[in-house]
Amino acid sequence: MTDAWKKTIRDVIIILLIGFVYYLIYRFTGWGIPCAFREITGLRCPSCGISHMIIDLLHLDFAGAYKENQFLFFTWPLVVCEIIYMLYRHESGKDIPRGNVILISIFAVLLCTFGVLRILFSW
Repeated sequence: MTDAWKKTIRDVIIILLIGFVYYLIYRFTGWGIPCAFREITGLRCPSCGISHMIIDLLHLDFAGAYKENQFLFFTWPLVVCEIIYMLYRHESGKDIPRGNVILISIFAVLLCTFGVLRILFSW
């Protein structure tokens, strides 16, 4: 196993541990990170519901997870794979391939489109 893979695995474990600690804090205290966009406007941003969606997925409540954020419910495997791949490329000192940059750009446009549509249809 190369150094880059070892560092990538280390980074993923750190991210998972931080997420687990956040889950425990939320689960036992109810304290969570509020959405600044929602606090200011009262509307749901494109990424609103991520924390609740992940918690619902951990509890195998797929209907609840879908209700929290429909777009990310279907695309989270892609997001997770891209994050791990980008960590690996970063740790190995390589640039991100153009195809991945295009894929991430398309994802960002679709996520923003979902957010706008969610705002329009929530009124």
